[in-house]
Amino acid sequence: MDAYWIWWLAAVALVIAEISSGTFYLIAVAFGLAVAGLAAYLGMAWGGQVAVAAALCLASVAWIYRWRKLHTKPHEQANLAYDIGQDVHIVQWTDERHARVSYRGAEWDAELATKAVADETRQTWRIKEIAGSHLIIE
Repeated sequence: MDAYWIWWLAAVALVIAEISSGTFYLIAVAFGLAVAGLAAYLGMAWGGQVAVAAALCLASVAWIYRWRKLHTKPHEQANLAYDIGQDVHIVQWTDERHARVSYRGAEWDAELATKAVADETRQTWRIKEIAGSHLIIE
């Protein structure tokens, strides 16, 4: 098998892996590998192919990192007000005031609000507030 096919197959494998990660970093590396495949197709020596791949992978990952750093607003990510009022589903009660709940595809520790009355038959509760990593539900 020619070297350019290996580069291109590796690039395609990274694009497929990127579909499950959603970070764009694997796309950046796949770009570098694809261009190295093009260099191989054009007859560049193995050392040149590796240098092209390394340079483009490094440059494209650095560019994405910098772009994300400039365009991410930390205060918006830390805003938990969106979670207040959302519904959670009880997975398991650990005692009469604490439970494991399912929310946003993960399990969380939850505690009943001060005035909330425990009801083991009720499956859906609402987030009243967030204390650290615990959800306060009512």
